[in-house]
Amino acid sequence: MIAAFGLVLVLALGLACSTARAAEHQKPEDFFVASGRFGAVLFFFLSVGETYSIGTILGVPAGVYSHGTGFLAWFLGYILLAFPVGYFLNPCIWRAGRRTGAVTLPDMFRRHFDSRTLELVITLSSIAFLLPLGVMQFVGLQTVLSALGLGHLPPLLTLGVAGALVLLMVAIAGIRGPARVAVLKDALMLLAVLAAGLAALSVLLRMPAAPAAAPMAAPKLPGAQWKTDLFAMSTIVLQSVGFCLVPQTVASVFTARSPRTVRRAQSLMPLYMAMFPLLVLTAYAARRLGGGAGTGDPNGVFVRIACDLLPGWMAGIVLAAASLSAMVVLSGICLALGPLVSRNLVPGLDGERQKRYARLVMAGYMVLSVAGATGFHGLMTAINTVFYFGITQILPALVSMLFLRRVRPGAIALSLLLGDAVSIGLHAGGVPLGGINPGLVGLGANALLLLLLTRRFPGEFREPTENRRLRSDPERVSPVAQKEIRHDAIA
Repeated sequence: MIAAFGLVLVLALGLACSTARAAEHQKPEDFFVASGRFGAVLFFFLSVGETYSIGTILGVPAGVYSHGTGFLAWFLGYILLAFPVGYFLNPCIWRAGRRTGAVTLPDMFRRHFDSRTLELVITLSSIAFLLPLGVMQFVGLQTVLSALGLGHLPPLLTLGVAGALVLLMVAIAGIRGPARVAVLKDALMLLAVLAAGLAALSVLLRMPAAPAAAPMAAPKLPGAQWKTDLFAMSTIVLQSVGFCLVPQTVASVFTARSPRTVRRAQSLMPLYMAMFPLLVLTAYAARRLGGGAGTGDPNGVFVRIACDLLPGWMAGIVLAAASLSAMVVLSGICLALGPLVSRNLVPGLDGERQKRYARLVMAGYMVLSVAGATGFHGLMTAINTVFYFGITQILPALVSMLFLRRVRPGAIALSLLLGDAVSIGLHAGGVPLGGINPGLVGLGANALLLLLLTRRFPGEFREPTENRRLRSDPERVSPVAQKEIRHDAIA
């Protein structure tokens, strides 16, 4: 098992490092977002790699095992709704980024509104809410490494080695390294889910029918069920939009060659949802098997089923696939976080210093995430929910930049800060909202304040990004991309 696991990781690192020599003299734009040159195939696998992480592979069985299939309502709902939202919103982000020469989301706002304050607010908000996301990936990695038989080693050691491998992958190759690894990761991820799901199904078919469930002592109050359903629906809306605003998602959009490339990828991504029924089967198998696979940390349900039911070499491949899922996402986070600091938080650095500072930020992020993961206890999906509270607050700012004319950057900054404060305050204080997601309440307060400030204190005229005609710049925009942008503007 360990041999198969190690072989896959060596192959992944070989793919990532195969572009190292070409990356030595890359410009920052090329290092972080490949200067927008990824075609449909490479962009698709990179986007899928950012979408289906170890949080999906381990989190779905853990949630179903702990809470039943009702847990799937919001998880499946927000991912499925995110694809049509992204089909329309992501090309808008791509065009705005290309026209402003942006590498990060704050780049777009600074150049459109000419506001350093707004750039800082969006940068700091993005950084703050990115920090817990790395913890979730390392929590998953810790579960995988324990199942591999390395649980006797100190978590700081094993997770530190995993973090070093991620850092090596991105520091020497830039975005092209994780993009190549994402192709291998996707193939192995589908194979792993298929193998574990079919093994779980085989066990379930051989086992006698489960006894009828005992009647509940007291019927569930209709009000409690309504609150649960309302929370699921409000969370679906919030996270499906926020999914398109995640810094690493935006960075991957900027790597695409054209808006058509982005739309093609969004159209095909739902096909990967075919693996969810197989993930649910692993949770049911864990429940039926009881002590052998069902006790302990719920986050380990999937890997325990794989290790108990599959041959050793196949279990090693499954564990390697789960690890690569975390590593690709961590790579994307690093490549999104690095320029947020080296370009937006500390402006004025030249190309080489930008990459040098970004590498230091990535290393620091790995250290903080590893430390956070060693002390985390709970379901991985809880981190996912809190993460979207703040990321989604950027939506009113983005709408203002894309479609409105007289918005003050100061109003956008104040509204975004209010949305963050309301979301986190309501969540931390446990304020009863009748089941509504606190992030959605914060987003409503954010949009309302921005609307009131814009009506009362309109800013100077700025043509919306979506209405601007592209000025030909051969050094930044290829003829193919210019044709695509003009075609989309006419359509």
